[in-house]
Amino acid sequence: MKQLHGYEGKSRNAQAERLYGEAMRKYGNMSEDALIGRLADMVHEQKRNGTFDEVQLLGFINTITPHLNAEQRQRLESLLGMIGE
Repeated sequence: MKQLHGYEGKSRNAQAERLYGEAMRKYGNMSEDALIGRLADMVHEQKRNGTFDEVQLLGFINTITPHLNAEQRQRLESLLGMIGE
């Protein structure tokens, strides 16, 4: 049987779930406005000091998106548009 080169399915899912759990513990009690403000502040700070990692941000976004309703997803997309500027 052939091995799939670079396959990370289970470990990647486990890592995503771990990150989601950590985020919920850290930010779960914050209001939506506070979360958006915190995300914007973090991205601004990371861009300023040269540590912004768009891949990491998109990975986090992909992890949390299934847990959001349609309205929250729309607001998140709007925020991502502002971050990209």
